Amino acid sequence: MSNNAGTVNNPSPLRPITMLIGGGGILFFILALTVWGLFSMQKQTDMVQVQTETGTTVNSAIVLEAAAIDQMEIGNNAVAIKMFSQVIEMAPERSAPYHYRAVIYASQGEHEKAIADFDVAIEANSHWALPLTGRAASYTAMEQLSKAVADLDKAIMLEPGESTLYANRGQLHHQLGKLNIAREDLNMAVSLDAGSVPAHFNRGVLLYALGKTDQALADFDKAITIDPSHAPLYFNRGLILAELEQAEQAKADLEQFIALSNNEQWIGLAEMRLAELE
Repeated sequence: MSNNAGTVNNPSPLRPITMLIGGGGILFFILALTVWGLFSMQKQTDMVQVQTETGTTVNSAIVLEAAAIDQMEIGNNAVAIKMFSQVIEMAPERSAPYHYRAVIYASQGEHEKAIADFDVAIEANSHWALPLTGRAASYTAMEQLSKAVADLDKAIMLEPGESTLYANRGQLHHQLGKLNIAREDLNMAVSLDAGSVPAHFNRGVLLYALGKTDQALADFDKAITIDPSHAPLYFNRGLILAELEQAEQAKADLEQFIALSNNEQWIGLAEMRLAELE
């Protein structure tokens, strides 16, 4: 993401969310929350709102803001929050410090604080899509899915060519039971970026829910080809293969998931399914 306030390459992602999907039996699937992908898509700039009478103060704020982003990138969140708060005191008209502070709050599960900061960031710069996507993620975490969809609608108007926005909105439509609309979004996500793991991942989950098992497997196959280190792909594909009674392939996928994952809850589910396949 380019931004004259600095660059965030690897922000802490929100935890994946889960969804219970039935299809010829009840299977637990991991459904990717792809907000992490949005931080690499930003094409717009958070414009420096310099006023001539406060130019020196604003420039100092920008320097401090860049240093705060550095602290955020290395995981010093408490220090970064304090620094972003100082920036806000120095230049309260800027959008970026509210946005980045909100990202930290969201990563810590403090979604009400995050939404309050995203609100200010959005008001300060209505042409910047990223705070809208961040607020959508916090609304999703708080199970306010309709509000999350509304934010992604606005973000897509600002960034109509961004695959990850459609992948996220498609996921939310899926959760809301709007499967045909979800499929349109996820098809768009894939068409915009055939190399997007989130797009193939979320479409694979949806296609399985629609009973299109072969197409779902094809999406998981493609996503694994793109990123063979993404653990949840193996979990989902393994469960489908187990349902199809392809036990050896299912075992291989579930074992690979266990080797790659650090999520104890899902590892336990994978181990339980493996035991059933023995």
